[in-house]
Amino acid sequence: MGDIESLRATPARWQPLRNACDRDIGYVPHPVSDFSPPQHYVDREGEQRIAKPFTDDGHAAYREALCFAISGDRRYAVVGERILDAWAANVQRIGQGQGVADFNFTFPEYALAAAMVRTDAQWNDAAFRAFVRQRVLPISTASHANNFGNWGVLLEASSAVYLRDQSLMQKAAQRWRALMLSQVAPDGSMAAEICRSNTSNYCGGPDKGVNGLSYTHYALYPTALAAEIFRIEGIDVYKGDAGHLLSLAYARAAQWTLHPESFPYYASNHGHLNGVRNAAYFRILQRNIPCDDGRAVIDQGRLGMDGYEINLLYAEKADP
Repeated sequence: MGDIESLRATPARWQPLRNACDRDIGYVPHPVSDFSPPQHYVDREGEQRIAKPFTDDGHAAYREALCFAISGDRRYAVVGERILDAWAANVQRIGQGQGVADFNFTFPEYALAAAMVRTDAQWNDAAFRAFVRQRVLPISTASHANNFGNWGVLLEASSAVYLRDQSLMQKAAQRWRALMLSQVAPDGSMAAEICRSNTSNYCGGPDKGVNGLSYTHYALYPTALAAEIFRIEGIDVYKGDAGHLLSLAYARAAQWTLHPESFPYYASNHGHLNGVRNAAYFRILQRNIPCDDGRAVIDQGRLGMDGYEINLLYAEKADP
């Protein structure tokens, strides 16, 4: 994904990433046998305590695999492989509810890391491949109607890249289109996301909508990543009715990010919204379905929620 060839030709651009990969050469993974965090809005500290090692290991595996893809230096591949193998060997149970959710939210990094290190002939990926097939794909949330569905599609698309499974890729793309058709209103808003509060009363309570823009980003983030995977694999989901609705959703999210005061729940939350600039994925969409507000947001910088190094992979030549 992104400008790997360009990064390879300009080492200075990715030197900070390489420094991070070098620091993690001795990285020790933190797998657990029972991945069953409590529900996020019930016990946030408990959920974070159990999910954070999985998230941290995923970030590390993805970064190391990306360094390997850019440089060809097998030392980076070995670190990623060590993390992937540790989780494949140790996880015995993925708890329903938050466990399934967190796996869908995070495992795409593992799958894409595996796709990048797969070219290392010395890695025997049989255990990890079986883990993806037998334990992970059966808990995909792609059938869900809200952002869970978008993350499940990304889980399936990223796994399809790693497994070289064209049937799974086509299935994921079809579900991607169906989600856009059902999730995005004619004005570009996503009704299931814009109302989100910061409590287990998901779309209600005194702070209704305070997380609405954040959750809009959280739905469009995996949507953009999956669309990029499909594009690279020769499936153009930007065309047709579903692609048109994505362009409307991007334009609306960009407007709200540039002008938060225009968000429907801005005033009712006393001018405060969470996650306003969690929009690194704008860089992907701006290349494919550009809009003026998206360009303005990107030009401002400070784009957050970037676990996939989007700001690096999709940086423009004018970026510092």
